[in-house]
Amino acid sequence: MVELFFALMVAATVVWFVQQAWVPVIDKTIGQMPPTGEIRGGRLAWPSGAVLQQEGPLQEGSFMRIDVRPGGFTNVVESADLVLAFGSSDLRVGSSLGLGLLTLPYPTGWILSFNKTELEPWWGAHSHMVLAGLGLLTILALLCAWFALGLLYMFPVKVFSVNRVDWAGARKIAIAAQMPGALVMSVGIVIYGLKQFGENDLMALLVVWGVHLMLPWVYLMFSPILAPRPPKPQKAKPKKTKARRDPGDNPFDEISGNSGNPFGGD
Repeated sequence: MVELFFALMVAATVVWFVQQAWVPVIDKTIGQMPPTGEIRGGRLAWPSGAVLQQEGPLQEGSFMRIDVRPGGFTNVVESADLVLAFGSSDLRVGSSLGLGLLTLPYPTGWILSFNKTELEPWWGAHSHMVLAGLGLLTILALLCAWFALGLLYMFPVKVFSVNRVDWAGARKIAIAAQMPGALVMSVGIVIYGLKQFGENDLMALLVVWGVHLMLPWVYLMFSPILAPRPPKPQKAKPKKTKARRDPGDNPFDEISGNSGNPFGGD
């Protein structure tokens, strides 16, 4: 199954990126947490005066920055591609693009451990399971998305094909058109993870993401046109049969014994 192969490729790329770009920052952040602390009733409860800041893993152009300030933020420093700022009552998510902060309040009905004593052994034992779950979720999301896009895009494929393909073929072409975009996006993630785009790595990745969305339409428009025409059904030629003559119908045939022959011998 071609779709499953490409889904596995994208999932492996995503897991690789998270493993080498985000996991080291998370490991160091947990290692610097105080031994006690939790999120209870929608509030972050940490020892007085405890703050935390971790950024990395590269020296030039950080992938992730994590700040923890129980007293709240007057200004969130957006110096990394992904910024997680844990304040007194909410989590703020931002990036170096400067598009603003997404504020997510802490859940009020839960008690979440937020200290080194409990998080370090839990993360050490379950980090690989989290990565495996991320990969599985990526595969399922891609397969479902491609299936839905195949049903949606088979209508323009049928129009562009000018009756060159049937509905089943149009759906296959619509799904296959997503595979080049998946390949381009996987290559883009790898280049971004290796920091080979230059200074504006995150912006370059967004450009690649836009290209991977537009690329399927190129295939949707030209693949049906280039598809071979279906062979025309050949009409069956009628078989010619020679009519056999009954000797009894010949009034001049002596063997037939036809009494209607006046010249026949007795």
